[in-house]
Amino acid sequence: MYRKNDLEMRVLVLAPTGRDAVLLQQTFSAANLQSQICEHIPALLEELSTGAATALIAQEALSPESVSGLGNWLTSQPTWSDIPFIVLTSKGRSNRTTFHKARELQALGNVTFLERPFRPETIEAGVRAALRARMRQYEIRRRQETLTRANLDLEQFAYTASHDLQEPIRNMAIYSTLISREYADRLDEQGLTYLQFVSEGAHRMESLVAGLLEYTKAATIVDELPEPVNAGKQLRLALLNLAEVIRENEADVVYCPLPDVRVRELHLQQLFQNLIGNAIKYRSAEKPHISITAEREGTRWRLGVHDNGIGIQAEYTTRIFGLFKRLHGHDEYSGTGIGLAICQRIVDRYMGRIWVESVPGKGSSFFLTLPA
Repeated sequence: MYRKNDLEMRVLVLAPTGRDAVLLQQTFSAANLQSQICEHIPALLEELSTGAATALIAQEALSPESVSGLGNWLTSQPTWSDIPFIVLTSKGRSNRTTFHKARELQALGNVTFLERPFRPETIEAGVRAALRARMRQYEIRRRQETLTRANLDLEQFAYTASHDLQEPIRNMAIYSTLISREYADRLDEQGLTYLQFVSEGAHRMESLVAGLLEYTKAATIVDELPEPVNAGKQLRLALLNLAEVIRENEADVVYCPLPDVRVRELHLQQLFQNLIGNAIKYRSAEKPHISITAEREGTRWRLGVHDNGIGIQAEYTTRIFGLFKRLHGHDEYSGTGIGLAICQRIVDRYMGRIWVESVPGKGSSFFLTLPA
């Protein structure tokens, strides 16, 4: 069983009247279950914050205020946590009062009702079931923590390796250029070909390392959503960065008034720059025409980047968002295969979706949903 400490396996008991608390503690002790008696709701809340697997509460101890206090405590818990409560009800036929009380308690979520009087083996079985459920939650927490650590380690490694590789790769590109400039007349045709291979490889590695750095930066998004920013402004900044490519290809880029979205400015620019840059790169024989649209979908905006390029075969529409996934060789189209993976990572971190709809030879439409 996975747990961080013994406190997380405790059974808390709140039964302020009669002998219920003492009898329950004796039952748990005989069953080798650790328990802790709480005299009132504030004490229960304090012990819950310290750690517990389940809590047994006598119904008469729960006023509307105490139920509200428990509800507030539950809302502060992490997503993996759904602590089971066992409420000990009084014997007798249900009436309007007990009905409304039960509805209030059910609002706490993971609640089981046990009617008094009960046999020791009944309460023990109910508690052990609650303990098993809580242990599954602890296992989910452990896996989340392990995955988070692994992702952080991997991102740190990728960032460090990419950063440290920049200088030697840059030197390869610089010195291959110097050799070509100053010693070209001393090399035969085969030597010049080899040198060209070295230079092209160095420049591709520069692009690859730069892309890896951008990919790792795309992961540094905190959970809280930022304040809304205007997507139109970030699109215009992205177009400025692409101005030379747009001019060389005589590309036509049009867009409707774009909304405010809760995405960081840099990430919006990356999304637009990568998608529009790809639309121009994978152009057809026609002059590139690219349009950007926006449509509200509930609490999100769906943005679209539409082009008249070469299009994508249906079997590749998912694959292209993978890291280093390319559908064409370097001799056909330059690039590293990281751009769309960066887009996927950014959109994922904002709990959105990105996908493509395409007809080969007629163009592609990339869609992404972002929080409004």
